[in-house]
Amino acid sequence: MCRQASTILGPILLVCSVTSDILRPNGPRTCLAESGCLQGRYFTSPNGTQYEAYLGVPYARPPVGELRFKNPQPVEPWTGNYNATFERAKCVQKNDLEPNASVEGSEDCLYMNVYKPQLSKNPDKPLAVLVYIHGGGYFAGSASQGEFGPDRFMDTGEVIVVVMQYRLGVFGFLSTGDEFASGNFGLKDQNAVLRWVQKNIAQFGGDPTLVTLFGQSAGGSSVQMHMMSPLSKGLFSRAVIMSGSALGFWHRPVENPLKMAQEQAAAVGIDSPSAMSSEELVQALRQVDALELGRSIDKLKFWHIYPLVFWRPVVEKYVDSATFISEDPRTLWANGAYHQIPWRIGYVPNEGAFASLSLITNKTLIDDLNKHADSYIPRMFGCKEDEKSRRMLRQRFFPDGTDEQWITEKNFKQLQDLFSEAFITFPITLSVKQHISKGTEKRTPFDIYYFSFKGNHSYSKYFAQTDLDFGVCHSDDLSYLYRAKALFKDFKPNSPELAMATKLVDYYVQFAYNGVTNDACSGDCVVQEFTKSGDPDKPVKIQINKAFDEEMFAFWREIYNM
Repeated sequence: MCRQASTILGPILLVCSVTSDILRPNGPRTCLAESGCLQGRYFTSPNGTQYEAYLGVPYARPPVGELRFKNPQPVEPWTGNYNATFERAKCVQKNDLEPNASVEGSEDCLYMNVYKPQLSKNPDKPLAVLVYIHGGGYFAGSASQGEFGPDRFMDTGEVIVVVMQYRLGVFGFLSTGDEFASGNFGLKDQNAVLRWVQKNIAQFGGDPTLVTLFGQSAGGSSVQMHMMSPLSKGLFSRAVIMSGSALGFWHRPVENPLKMAQEQAAAVGIDSPSAMSSEELVQALRQVDALELGRSIDKLKFWHIYPLVFWRPVVEKYVDSATFISEDPRTLWANGAYHQIPWRIGYVPNEGAFASLSLITNKTLIDDLNKHADSYIPRMFGCKEDEKSRRMLRQRFFPDGTDEQWITEKNFKQLQDLFSEAFITFPITLSVKQHISKGTEKRTPFDIYYFSFKGNHSYSKYFAQTDLDFGVCHSDDLSYLYRAKALFKDFKPNSPELAMATKLVDYYVQFAYNGVTNDACSGDCVVQEFTKSGDPDKPVKIQINKAFDEEMFAFWREIYNM
């Protein structure tokens, strides 16, 4: 049986599933520690490496009915074989980064994909484990094998890869600020995956003491949150933050989650939500159809798709044994109150592409943004709507614009830099600078990478719906780690792209086993840049550069009054 499913960026892939009563008898089978067994299937990478795939593995009960807006609950054990030969539905979402986005997915979505090389490079030793959290601004994404194919990791024969799904948007992050909806359900879903790995990964030949948690964009921000959460302590031993940060303006904890929950209720037509108790409000929202609830995000925006990240993590006021985080993550990170494990952080040149390209390729949107620039632009980037913010933003990004027209044909590409700095590069720099302020004796080793390799594939094709060249964009490094067969053609043999993929995958595998071998700031702070070499015999290289743009950092510290 075949069904259609879409990736985070929109293209349709065909997923052929095997029904639960028709299992392949020659497929791999692994029995779990506290449940039944998983019946998987084999795949073969383009290099001819065969690997085991366990698709659609449940790690929590479906969060439907009375379990909507509740912490993840353990899966009920089963007997016999569970059909892990096909992927399950993505979580309910409306991906506003897609043109003409519609609501899709299911509430029954708490599943993951587990991949293991059939032949281990070191058969006498357990394998390191890489647990991946997808991005998507906490409102979109999935574990789709078409986007996150593990083939290159499997080719190494050295690691197990786990790719998870977690609740998104209102389903993952609504909170009333009390015990009736504590919030952070999406992050707690991720935590449930880490707990599942600790209990079960040894059954797959994995080492529970060598778990690397890594993620990109909001997935990277999630990794940083897990580094600060007492609930996740001891569940992973390495961390990689890719193109994201929990210190960004878009990640600021919601100040009044109950008010947001009331606004959400009003958006779906619930009468007088402000007059309801928290318990009544949550119960009323549980009765709303899931797709209607997901679609209502449109009524909570002030312009176009902004604020881009409406539902996000909160500081939990109701504290119990399942609390994910009860203090402001900005304070925790600044004080060094996070798990002391080796970590890595990385970014690319055009981080803002995920949102800027859909604007700069749409004249109607640019014209409308210009009409309201004084109000919209500061608000879009978490700045005060005052004269100082307007002046600073104008001078740095649109100096040749006018009061009536900030954005012109000559400077419209500056929107890319504005998105890049505000959303990604400033909070990454802040994360690093606050870490190194502790001094070498009080901090764990870490390193920084910068991915500037320009290959034939770019996610800009999906962000902008055009083949124009916008440089190395947000998410482009993912196409070298994962085989994204639903999005891009495979790299050609002996190509520079394949050489870079091999180098980048090895960079991650070595980190999974050895952690950080050279602290990025033991002397002057440096970044390892993955780039082209200009040498046809050795087409890729890693070079060392200065890590920080101090002018950029000073600008955003001033505008945010930090």
